[in-house]
Amino acid sequence: MIGNQIIKLSSVDSTNNYTAKLIKETKISFGTVIMAGFQTHGKGQRTSFWKSDNGLNLLISIYFDSSFLNSQNLFFLSKSIALSIRKCVEKIIGLEVSIKWPNDILVNSRKIAGVLIENQWKNEKLLSSIIGIGLNVNQVVFSSIDNASSLKNLTSLNYNLNSVLNSLCSSLDTGFDNLRNFDFLDIDRQYHSFLLNHNQWSIYQKNKINFKGKLIKVDSYGKMVLELENGNKKSFDIKEVNLSI
Repeated sequence: MIGNQIIKLSSVDSTNNYTAKLIKETKISFGTVIMAGFQTHGKGQRTSFWKSDNGLNLLISIYFDSSFLNSQNLFFLSKSIALSIRKCVEKIIGLEVSIKWPNDILVNSRKIAGVLIENQWKNEKLLSSIIGIGLNVNQVVFSSIDNASSLKNLTSLNYNLNSVLNSLCSSLDTGFDNLRNFDFLDIDRQYHSFLLNHNQWSIYQKNKINFKGKLIKVDSYGKMVLELENGNKKSFDIKEVNLSI
């Protein structure tokens, strides 16, 4: 079960870094959650940083047994996590919640949660994964460039971080059950049903050049497949292209 053990820290450089260090130096059980009040160097996608005010948001890393997956189906882990966070947030706030490729969680086109997964391999075999999750809970002021929101911004309510964590762990447990049962078709169907701009023409940017594309799907390797204006279909990695919201 996710959250069978919870290690709480007042401050740390990164919960993912701390978890990786624990794995090397001691024995911790799968499902262990590392929770921090503040991160001095929180990690985000594409070498970016996750910025969060002290004690206001949920900053966690989960040590997860992903050894039943392989390189061909590993991205279903990311899809499952995004779906679980989306479901948890929607249950709390009662508003429509979407997934922005690959696994950002958005409400009203503003980011409320992000995920960073770091996998441990031995040769070509997947051993485990460290799942970093940042969920904006009680913070109300964000930089304009962050395009972010929080549970409190959306509902004007204060939330207990431990209660939010319990809800999230429960949602993740359910999602991971589907993953362990290899319900990939259902996971894929749900993921695309909540995927921002799925089957819609949108503006994307590559190398600072804008172009129009229709999001057809996200494949099993996590690449976004776009239909271009000339009718061709092209796959993009997460570091190649950005969506202009």
